[in-house]
Amino acid sequence: MLTAIDVRTTDGATAVRRLLEFGAICLVLTWLPWAALGLAGADVDEGAGMLVFALAASGPSLAALVMWLWRREPRLRLVRWSWTWPIAAVLLGALAPLATTTFTGGLPELPDHAADVIAGAGGLLGAMAYTFLAGPVAEEFGWRGYVQPRLRRYYGQLVTTAVLGAAWGLWHVPLYFLDGTGQHDDGLFTQEGLTFFLALFPLTYVMLFVTERLRGGVPAAILVHAAWNLSGELVPPLGNGVWVEVLVVTALAAAVGWYWRRYPTASTV
Repeated sequence: MLTAIDVRTTDGATAVRRLLEFGAICLVLTWLPWAALGLAGADVDEGAGMLVFALAASGPSLAALVMWLWRREPRLRLVRWSWTWPIAAVLLGALAPLATTTFTGGLPELPDHAADVIAGAGGLLGAMAYTFLAGPVAEEFGWRGYVQPRLRRYYGQLVTTAVLGAAWGLWHVPLYFLDGTGQHDDGLFTQEGLTFFLALFPLTYVMLFVTERLRGGVPAAILVHAAWNLSGELVPPLGNGVWVEVLVVTALAAAVGWYWRRYPTASTV
């Protein structure tokens, strides 16, 4: 079954203006609160700082909502409801972190670490809720629901991946300067910081595949993002394992790209 959503065409100049407006709104909603938290030295892992941080982290999805209401723009995705894309999205999102742990010999520590993560989130339901809300739902209506389809009107898969991956990475930069975030713990100018940004590009292509080729739309992107985040928290790569994770997710992107070329479908953009 297809959930049909009206599509309006716009000229290139208007499309660029809309994307710039989205970007400006997104940065105001996200970077200004984050900058205030950073200047105040607030810990975003507790109290009021956590609440402000969480609301600001929803900047991409909130910016998309503002654009849809302000410009009265339609949503641009077709979602084919099936079992194919949910399963594929979860597997593609979780496979790289899980495979990295297997390749680098981290399996013996997996049960104890996973149990600690789940307990710290208030149990399994808390971990699942946090996984879906913090990142996937907060971001994907913006990145994959608003930006991606508008880029795809004018650009191919690789250009769309490069532009969206770069924007997605840039948006995360302030997290490296906020106490209480995983990025702050890793550090910006470290191999963990570098591989975080590098992995976003093949991951962006994987999301393009499940949202467009498999017609999973934003729900599929949310599942990939959630599976990636949760598996990365439960079985994080250790040391040089971060490079293995980048190689694995890049191989996954290459594999789905090959499949897409071999079995193309009509564009749904």
